Amino acid sequence: MLRVTAGRLCLILAMSSLALAPSLLSAKGVKAAKDARVYFISPADGETVSGPFICRFGLRNMGVTHAGDDFAGSGHHHLLIDVDETMQAGEPIPRDKKHIHYAAGETEARIELPPGKHTLQLVLGDTKHLNFDPPLVSEKIMITVGKSNGSDEARATRSTNERRRILERAAAPEPLQLQPAVTPEMTKSPESSDFISRVFTGSK
Repeated sequence: MLRVTAGRLCLILAMSSLALAPSLLSAKGVKAAKDARVYFISPADGETVSGPFICRFGLRNMGVTHAGDDFAGSGHHHLLIDVDETMQAGEPIPRDKKHIHYAAGETEARIELPPGKHTLQLVLGDTKHLNFDPPLVSEKIMITVGKSNGSDEARATRSTNERRRILERAAAPEPLQLQPAVTPEMTKSPESSDFISRVFTGSK
């Protein structure tokens, strides 16, 4: 009886270890390509921006693809805003206002933040939004978002209105230029009639 119990115990332990093996493997994360690097093209560290700005993502030695596309050596960007936590290999990347996912393979985005200082950091995630092993994170940069300038907004509004007027003028059909109907009286002139009569009569 003891041998059977011990055998069953060994079997249970073996099955448990097999069941845990996939999770242990996945916890390590997908291996990142050698010398892979993720970085900001813009804005630059310490830069001051005003209003909405364009944030451009850079990546070397790996490719950018859509989430769900399991291509070797590729991933998609995530933007971390004012995040202090350290990324761990194989860890899922949260999805909230501070962790922005670009699952469609975007390499730039229009960002709007409240005035003040903010930190930005890029993280490349795998097809399942998990961190690579080791995690592919950019250097953290700090930017300052200034208050919107009223005159800038007014100029932007005027420019938008001007473009709208130009488009409306281009789309509007040109008015038809009506030509007066030609009548027999309009083709006659005393001079021409007199000249024709002189030609046929031979009079001067």
